[in-house]
Amino acid sequence: MQAYRLAALAAGLTLPLAAVPLPAQAQVDDAIVLDIMRQCARIDDATARLACYDNNVRAAGAAPARNTVPGQMAAPQDGSGAPVRGSAVTGFGSEDVRRPERFNAPPGQIDELTARVTAVRMLQPGVYRLTLEDGAQWQFSENVPNSYRPPREGSVVTIDRAALGSFLMAFDNQMSVRVRRIR
Repeated sequence: MQAYRLAALAAGLTLPLAAVPLPAQAQVDDAIVLDIMRQCARIDDATARLACYDNNVRAAGAAPARNTVPGQMAAPQDGSGAPVRGSAVTGFGSEDVRRPERFNAPPGQIDELTARVTAVRMLQPGVYRLTLEDGAQWQFSENVPNSYRPPREGSVVTIDRAALGSFLMAFDNQMSVRVRRIR
């Protein structure tokens, strides 16, 4: 029953755009398209959500990608429609290919911190809170196994930026631990 409601919702979201006749080369305001995409993202059922995206983006006037194989991303093009030379890898999974511009920190932001620990507090078995020499407090985001040797007062740790805004702490050639800054 829920899948039926979601499919009906996805079909219903297309009506506002379908009711408005769009000229062949019309441009829809980006804010409207973004709002529609947010509405589609609220649908839990993957099939209904995809149908919502497909129906609404097509109705908004997005042109299908040219010269692509199903499941493959279109190659970047210049203003004339010609492929851009020397562009990044394209195709399925290309978003996971490491590119310098994707992983470099913005100007003025550091990628890595090496600091001395001034205090360690065990919050629960396998979860620790560390205070560094600059006063920053970092807490383990996940439990570590009993074999993990946590840093002690005076130890030096390295904290690196990781995917999706997370951080990994390395200590004494052990496995990295996901941490978050709490103060």
